[in-house]
Amino acid sequence: MTEPRTKGRPQTDKSSPKGAQALERGLDILQFLANSGGSSSVSVLSEQLGLPLSTTFRLLKVLEQSEFIFQDPQLGWWHIGLQSFTVGATYMNDRDVVSVAGPFMRRLMLLSGETANLAIRNNLDAVLIRQCECHALVRMCAPLGSRLPLHASGAGKALLFPLDEEEMLELVTRSGLQEFTPKTITSINVLRKALEHYQELGYVIDNEEHALGLNCLAAPIFDRNNSVIAAISISGPSSRVTEERFTELGELVRDVAADISAALGERQ
Repeated sequence: MTEPRTKGRPQTDKSSPKGAQALERGLDILQFLANSGGSSSVSVLSEQLGLPLSTTFRLLKVLEQSEFIFQDPQLGWWHIGLQSFTVGATYMNDRDVVSVAGPFMRRLMLLSGETANLAIRNNLDAVLIRQCECHALVRMCAPLGSRLPLHASGAGKALLFPLDEEEMLELVTRSGLQEFTPKTITSINVLRKALEHYQELGYVIDNEEHALGLNCLAAPIFDRNNSVIAAISISGPSSRVTEERFTELGELVRDVAADISAALGERQ
């Protein structure tokens, strides 16, 4: 005997929304741990994510079983686990530019005396994916995964200026022109003219636009299809990376970026 057919919309699996919600909450936990230095207590997680303590603990145990997190047996805090690293490492290994750029970044660091950075664009931000710290006592240092504004950072503007004007304007309009310092460019017309100038130079300048006391020079990296895929930069205190050195350091960054692009197969 066949069951009667129901009228109206097809019946859906009622467990799907719950499964999607659990997945979303699990990802929120991983994201919170990443942003809080890699560890947290269950009570802080519960409070910050607005979840019941029992739900939070249950999600933590599921993530623990897959080794995405682990619990410190002494303090009871939860930490980012090995599987999270494995997923991240797989992502990094899949990007040729990360491995290719390594030796060039070290050369750039040694020649400039400043920290060298590698960033890619993720949606509306530039994201730091590799760094080669300089040996100076006072130096720029940021965690991998740090996000930088496209309009107000060296790496961000280097990822913008090779784009056609329509795409560039769309990205800037969507991200907004937030003011970080008195030197931040907050006008689309001023930014457009600056990017046109940087396109002629082949490198960009961040003159304390993102953080006071910090200067940065950056240049785009292109792949074999001549598409911009990353930006390389040097950053350091404005007391060392002075305006008098902008041309010298900018050309150095531009030349290193060209060498990386050539190694990736860019067609001239």
